[in-house]
Amino acid sequence: MKKFLFSMLFSLCSLWAFSQVTFSPATFTAEDEVTITLDVSNTPLAGLNDIYIWIFSNDGVGGGKDGLVNGQWTNSSETAKFTKIATNKFTYKFTGTTIFGQSPAELINFGFLAKTKDGSKQTPDYKPYKFDPLVFSPSQFRIFPAKLDQTDMATVYFHQDLATDQNLQRLFDVKVTITFYDGAGNQFSQKANIVAKKESDKLYSYSFIPEKLITLPAGTTLSKFSYQFSGNLKDANGANVPYSGPVVEVAYLTFN
Repeated sequence: MKKFLFSMLFSLCSLWAFSQVTFSPATFTAEDEVTITLDVSNTPLAGLNDIYIWIFSNDGVGGGKDGLVNGQWTNSSETAKFTKIATNKFTYKFTGTTIFGQSPAELINFGFLAKTKDGSKQTPDYKPYKFDPLVFSPSQFRIFPAKLDQTDMATVYFHQDLATDQNLQRLFDVKVTITFYDGAGNQFSQKANIVAKKESDKLYSYSFIPEKLITLPAGTTLSKFSYQFSGNLKDANGANVPYSGPVVEVAYLTFN
């Protein structure tokens, strides 16, 4: 009987803790922007105006990281500060891949707590909350992740077996050209004819981080990049003839 009562009490406490937290949207992937709404009533933070998030990924499943915004336990970063919307109610916005610096494939769940800046008071842990898996529709050209900023690693893909152009279906010696554009939309830098990685018989890819691929002065903002796969075809005499696919543009996420 005691075990049953303890179990019931634990379940009720868990339900109460989770009822303090809501998300918008209610379900989300690691690439979606999420708004946490937190009610700190009946916690040590009740009545305070300034509270901070302490967030962590992959609770209990391995491969987790603390949020890049956390700062030090005794000195939270200002980027971890919640926005107060009412007495004891606060919101915080984040995107999983950005706040943890992990790819969607690496992110399974996350947890968090709220605390004072100096860590002298805190809420219980709220965890775990699962990220929905990403689902993509194969196409002749695609990028992973689908949403990214200029600090992220991007992988561009050419699915040759899905090409609608017969010349692209026959392409060999496949290369890719990456072009970057500054905040005003002007061409900033280009790396041309990079040898693409052959993932399988009909799949090519190339992965890059802008600051590793080009010279990117501190403070430089990139608005987008484009990629174009190219290669060679054989003409009627067996000679190589260059051929290029379409230019595909990808906009970077911007943060105010």
